Amino acid sequence: MSETLSASVARRIINARPGSPKFGLRLFADPIQGYESDVSATALVVENSSTRLVLIALDMCELFNPFSDQIRQEIADRLDIPRSHVMINPSHAHSTPTIPTGRRDSAERIYLAEIFARELESHILGAVEEAAENLQPVRVGAGRGEARVGIYRRETGSDGHDVLGEVPDQPIDNSVGVVRIDDLEGNPLAVLFSYGCHPVSIGPRCHLGSSDFPGAAREIIEAILGGTAMFLQGCGGNVNPKWGIGYEIDCRDAKNRLGSILGGEVLKVAAEIHTAVRLGERVPLGNIPNILFHPWLPVEDNGSTALGAAEELVKLRFVELPPVEEARTLYKKWCAIREEKERTGAQDWELRLASMYEEAYRRTVEAALQEDPTIDLDVQVFRIGDVILAGLGVEAFTETGLKIKARSPFEHTIPLGWINGPIAYLPQAEDYPEGGFKLGEIYHVPDLLVQAYLLPTALQPEAEQIAIDTVTQLIEQLK
Repeated sequence: MSETLSASVARRIINARPGSPKFGLRLFADPIQGYESDVSATALVVENSSTRLVLIALDMCELFNPFSDQIRQEIADRLDIPRSHVMINPSHAHSTPTIPTGRRDSAERIYLAEIFARELESHILGAVEEAAENLQPVRVGAGRGEARVGIYRRETGSDGHDVLGEVPDQPIDNSVGVVRIDDLEGNPLAVLFSYGCHPVSIGPRCHLGSSDFPGAAREIIEAILGGTAMFLQGCGGNVNPKWGIGYEIDCRDAKNRLGSILGGEVLKVAAEIHTAVRLGERVPLGNIPNILFHPWLPVEDNGSTALGAAEELVKLRFVELPPVEEARTLYKKWCAIREEKERTGAQDWELRLASMYEEAYRRTVEAALQEDPTIDLDVQVFRIGDVILAGLGVEAFTETGLKIKARSPFEHTIPLGWINGPIAYLPQAEDYPEGGFKLGEIYHVPDLLVQAYLLPTALQPEAEQIAIDTVTQLIEQLK
């Protein structure tokens, strides 16, 4: 008897309580006062006779470690699989609740974030267990489309400095990866779709939680095609939606338009993917000899039932750190600034920004005391049938995703960012400013590429190439 592939999918709503914080420092209204659309965790479990994989699509900006590793390990223990067989991909939607970030915050906000973290863990585990208990035979098919939803966001301002803006002529990866996981009758069980772009159409005046345009796309796909749609965030670290970060209090029009464009493209591609039938050789229509058609014939085999996972932690090095005493001076400076802002009743975002610098320079002091400080990059690859999900635990750029696809031997390779607790932005070597990053003064592009993740200093410029080489090697292992 030939190998079979089985799968199931389950979803949990993960809305946090009103008053819970969002992730972000300046651009997103905070805290959450209600929800314009539910945020959710969706778990896909897929297995053959020897391998079981768990993929979790999460409506959150980011999931931090050690919390992410804790959840992955708990899933691995419950399903008796290696942790490398569990992947979590947050959507990076900023108008979603956050777990504690490690940054200084009010006691109430930390308390609500801690409650959300406990509830989130329970929801994720519940979805995984439900999916694992309801497996059924499936076939897998894949395709690719294109949606012009995003826009390159690193713009040069009139003063020659970078701004977070719009560069319409700069090429980005507009491809939409689509994977159908159907039952044996060809009915969709799950539809995976991926695009690389920040979900930030819900802007700074809207205090509502939202799954943003990926959620709007999911609703369209599920309503028309059926099954459960899962959005997978690609390599969009330098891409915003073309109608992004709106200043309207009600941003649903832009969100729904973006979701309609993306969801419509997914529907178009998915309609072209047949898993239960195939086109046969042309034959006459009945006894009419000069009218020939391709009949649709049942698929008799199970298609590719290959499953695999590979994961590696790669040590990335930093550029030269400041001397310890200089780092200590900068740390004390930002401690004093933060204390002054607390004393004078500064705006919340100003206080959070000062606290961010304080924590970043605490880490700089800690790193400067080490002989050769490094940080671990998580690189993880799934193979599902003939589809490759190539994940990086960073905020990867659109160019990086294109390079990964160009080097992969698999036609259907879907690069993913932000997996399993991202550690940093991952700019290309050519994205590094002349003279290096100027950290600790203003939170802006390009320096925020380092500041946003509280790194002690910038990664070495070859970090992106190391990441691409590693993911390519892991893909080769799964051939």
